[in-house]
This record gives sequence, structure tokens and C-alpha cells, in this order.
Amino acid sequence: MKEEEVGLSPREIALLRCLGDGEQPRREVARALGMSQPELTRLVKSLESKGIVVARRNGMSSSLSFSELKHASVLRRILNEYSHMRLEEVLSLASLRVIAALAIHPASTREEIQRSSGVSPRTIHTVLSRFKAVGIIRMHGRGVYELSDRFAPFAEFARELMSFSNQKKALAFSSDSVVIWERGGEFVIRTKAGKESEDFRKTAFSAFDSYGLPLVQEWHYYYHPHGSWRRTPDEVLLQSLLIRPLGSREINALKMLWGRKTLQRNIDQLVMKAGRYGVTAELRRLIEGFKGHEKNNAPIVSRSGRIGQQLRGGDR
Repeated sequence: MKEEEVGLSPREIALLRCLGDGEQPRREVARALGMSQPELTRLVKSLESKGIVVARRNGMSSSLSFSELKHASVLRRILNEYSHMRLEEVLSLASLRVIAALAIHPASTREEIQRSSGVSPRTIHTVLSRFKAVGIIRMHGRGVYELSDRFAPFAEFARELMSFSNQKKALAFSSDSVVIWERGGEFVIRTKAGKESEDFRKTAFSAFDSYGLPLVQEWHYYYHPHGSWRRTPDEVLLQSLLIRPLGSREINALKMLWGRKTLQRNIDQLVMKAGRYGVTAELRRLIEGFKGHEKNNAPIVSRSGRIGQQLRGGDR
């Protein structure tokens, strides 16, 4: 599924409304929408690729219905319970990206939503104004936005559709891919495929050879979809903490990466980034374990001038 296919077009929503009461003959759907069979076929293929619609053939006739996947079930609920709304505007690509961004970070500023969603500032302004007018979002303090509780199904649909898209991209890269972590459209996979592609680059322990370090786990490889990701040492280290379990071999490899790079000079920034992956506690424990080694060489000093103090507190 291409990134631009995650949203729903007005014609797709019109087709889905026809299926709200259950399975329908394909011919009746085409008649109700006033469209030709070739046009209907294009819409059905698009919705099938998103895991929303299932086409069944019975002899000479065929029928259409919602799939049983979770995001399709949530969408069917939305079409029934929010039929009074202009869903064509709420379920478009840009709008779903904004909803997904707020589903991941419940309280975000406009700038944070823009960074997380990848939507242009002008479109962000339009979407947020539209959502605020109909009550989909509300202000949580000055300049902070969050989704209203009564529109929770939209957030669930955006998350589940994004997860379905991630899994589909991963399996297209390698049939044995398993998504081990995801955050919106960003995800990390485990696979036995050892070769990078145009869309996927090695990460975590599989990228250690990029820094002159030995390959740690030869039976599994870890990849991140390329996009704008740059495979920096800090991201590689943090994504290595997503791997379970971490044995002594992996810890020693992390120690070598820590020692060969200047990661220890930017502890404050590294801890902040760790929150993005949900590995703040793991990072702190890891650095605490490195303290003895660092004391024999040079103190670990954060940019704020404190020596490891922020590593003892609770997660931010």
C-alpha cells in the first residue's frame, strides 16, 4: 500500500456507505452509485488493497462487503454512528495523518503535529480549523491540541489502518517480516532477508557493520523503512534497545558502539529521543552499566553540565 493510498476518497466513502447494511450484490452497488463496472472495479481494488472491502464470487454473480479486519470494523462503525458528518473531509489522507499524529501524541502543538504527520503547515492550519469547528479536536492549554473523547473511533481507525499499511509494506519487502515496533508510519521489522532495498535500510544490530563493528545477530536482520530516516548512531543504538532479549553479546556490542562514537556527549538529547521509542528506562539502565567503564576514561557529562544525574530519575 502506497503512503498516498492510506486516505479514503469521496467515491470510496460513497461505496462504503452502500455496504453499511451488509453484503451487497456488485451490480446493485454500481447502480446505486451510478457508475460503470470498470470504475467500480478500480474502487474495489483500491479498498481491497487497504483491507477494507472483500469481493466474493458466487457462480456468475459477485458481491461486496466489509472485511473482518479490525480497522474495517471500526470504519463501518464510524460510517453508521457519524453519518451526519462530512466524512469525506475527515477521512481524507491529510486529515487521517493529523488524526494519527494526535492519536500517537494526545496533546501536541501545531508544530509537533506537522512534524509527526508530514502534512504541510498550510494544510495543517486548514485541517485543524475544520476539526475544531465540528468538535473533533479541542484545545488543551495554550496552543496544544488533542482529540475529543467522543471521536475516539477516528483515532482507533487511523492507528489500525496505519498498522495494516505497515505490515503490508513489511511483507512486500520480505514474506517472513515481523513488525517489532511501530509509531504511526514509522516501524522496525525483523526478518531473515539479508539485503537492503530502495525502501528498507538495516538498523539496530544489523547496522553495526556500518561503524566498523561486528555483526551481532547473524540469524536475524532488522530494517527501518528508508524515507527521511538517516541511520545515525543514536538512532541505531536506540532501535537496538527494541530488540528482545538483550544478552551479554548484544550489551557488549552496544558498549563498543557507545565507546567508538560521541554518543556520551549528548546524553540529554539521547534520553529525549529514547522516549519516542519507549525505551527511556532501558537506556538509563544501559548507561548506568557503562559508568564504571567511563570513569576509567572520562566522565559522562551532559550538555547541561550534570554528570549522569538525569539517568537516575523516572521517565520523562
